[in-house]
Amino acid sequence: MTNPRLQKKIITTLVSATLLQVSFIAPSYSMELVPTIEDAIIHNPEFREQIKIHQGASAELEGAEGSWYPKIDIAAGIGLEETNDEGVDSTSLTRKETSIRLTENLFEGFKTENEIDRTQAAMDAAGYSAQAKASQIALDMAQAYINLLKEQELLRLEADNKKTHERILDQIMQRSEAGIGNQVEVDQAKARLALASSNYLAAHNNYNDSLSRFQRVLGRMPDNDLLKPEFEFQFPETLSEAIDIALINHPTLRSANADIAEAQAQHRSAKSAYYPTVNLEIEKTFDENINGLERKDENFQAMLRLRYNLYNGGKDAANRDRTAAGVQQAAEIRNNARRQTIENLRYAWDAKQYVGQQLVYIKEHIKLTYETLEGYRKQFSLGRRSLLDLLNTEDEYNSALRTLVTSESEYVIAEFRILNGMGKLIDALQVNVNYAQVDNDYSN
Repeated sequence: MTNPRLQKKIITTLVSATLLQVSFIAPSYSMELVPTIEDAIIHNPEFREQIKIHQGASAELEGAEGSWYPKIDIAAGIGLEETNDEGVDSTSLTRKETSIRLTENLFEGFKTENEIDRTQAAMDAAGYSAQAKASQIALDMAQAYINLLKEQELLRLEADNKKTHERILDQIMQRSEAGIGNQVEVDQAKARLALASSNYLAAHNNYNDSLSRFQRVLGRMPDNDLLKPEFEFQFPETLSEAIDIALINHPTLRSANADIAEAQAQHRSAKSAYYPTVNLEIEKTFDENINGLERKDENFQAMLRLRYNLYNGGKDAANRDRTAAGVQQAAEIRNNARRQTIENLRYAWDAKQYVGQQLVYIKEHIKLTYETLEGYRKQFSLGRRSLLDLLNTEDEYNSALRTLVTSESEYVIAEFRILNGMGKLIDALQVNVNYAQVDNDYSN
């Protein structure tokens, strides 16, 4: 039966090696994941660019709706007019013109309605693109956050491993000086210490790389210690259910669907050239000294005017063909986005499933390796184990701890990737960011 004190020590060691374990006392202020994600999204240039695109599309929609309203134009002119008609004395007068015209479109081949639909879809597509960009930034920030904590823990493990090999080397050198050991054991211990020192420097380099990635996403270095995130996410039972959710909710797919709606509206709008245009025109003119007559003239007109183009060199038919191709192009872009969404979601789902199963065996491996290591340490002190056995077991235990830290990090990141793949990451994290408003649902 295992010694209770040994069991307690094993549990303590496992806890200390658990992913993202903070080995220091938390200060009064620490960085947390959700506020860090909110900060990253709000200050990210690509997200801000998407917001400006949405604002531009909103202004374009207002412009399209302006076609419902009449146009009012004022014109004025003054200049010299000379007339020289046969049999009439020539005249030279200062001509003055003033007019005001109201034009109200009554029919334009449904162009206004279709332009409003097009710009509405364009605005919604930009809104969904902003949401998709925010979700991707949230995933990038979560990955950078988790990886930074992972590399911090790996650096701590390598520092501990280096100290362990320094302790072993000191012990071997003392034995050698006492005439118990030999030079071969000293060389073995020195070689393992050199390897541990090299691994420590590599871990330090990896930690600095993770800091750089963190800065790239957030825009600045972490200004305090990072707290380990704790979440309880709910996931669908099967991958098929997760895919169904993604196909309905993922903002990238909704944006692609809105692009299709925009292209369809543009195609309908292109048909307006085949219809006549009917306008109501009301005009009042105030003229003076017109056509050589020194007098004032006022004229009022209220007219219905119809204009119908009979031939335009085939431009209208070509425009219809172009917009029809645009609809198919938008559909294929959407189809490709669907494939990518399913692929990414499947990768993340498999990672969560298999890494989760691996963790059970990794933890069992650590437990048994630690028990073996404790026994080897005692047996080595008694001269019943060789130095090589002890060094190999120390390295195996340290490697197992690194594997645990890495695998738990991969598991957490896989959860974030699944949520992002389903289009649910922002909601699951309850990230508080004001997005561009979207008026219509294009999931169908």
